Amino acid sequence: MRNCLIFTALVLLIGCQADGPKPARYAPSDPIDMTGNWEVDYARSDNIQRRFNTIIRQLQQEAERRARAAERGQTYSGTPMSSGRELVALAEMAEIITAPELLEVIQTDNTVRVKRENSFALICVTDRPPPTVTQTPFGVERCGWDGHQLFFDITLPDGLSIRHRLTRSALADSLVLQTAVYSPSVREPFIVNRVYSRFDPAKAGYRCTQTLSKGTVCTTEKPSG
Repeated sequence: MRNCLIFTALVLLIGCQADGPKPARYAPSDPIDMTGNWEVDYARSDNIQRRFNTIIRQLQQEAERRARAAERGQTYSGTPMSSGRELVALAEMAEIITAPELLEVIQTDNTVRVKRENSFALICVTDRPPPTVTQTPFGVERCGWDGHQLFFDITLPDGLSIRHRLTRSALADSLVLQTAVYSPSVREPFIVNRVYSRFDPAKAGYRCTQTLSKGTVCTTEKPSG
């Protein structure tokens, strides 16, 4: 089912070319230790529905400005507008990509592996100057340390791309995973920030999920072990 949703979103997002993500700018820094198990904190994370609503409101405001300019016989100089259908597809794709609630980070001197629940792991070899370039079944991936952030840039077919940036907050002992999804048919990326707090997998007592259609839904579960 998830593969079908991804395929549908990809089909809807193929269209006229637009600017993709700018290349990462590499600044030397000591790697940050992100090792451990992390669980999404919905209270501190972006709400996809609210972000989508904000973009739609901006789209409506721009449409109104264009209409007023047309009534005055003026030419509106803004960039071409994205359609609501394309924005829905982009939001749904971002929802699928950012769905993992649990992360496990395994970090060594030369490799970082970010295991994501119900999704493929993000793996980066870090013993060489960034970026490390890898051909994957999904496209071309570039990764590495950019200052204190770990980045993964994935270029998909037909101009689609995904940029992940992982940052650790030492004070709050949390991880911030920012995911930006770029489409050639939508002028701005759909950006989602997920905040993850450290947790003990053996003591988990509930699970929550967040979707565009149902919002946040939590269920109880028995602790393992």
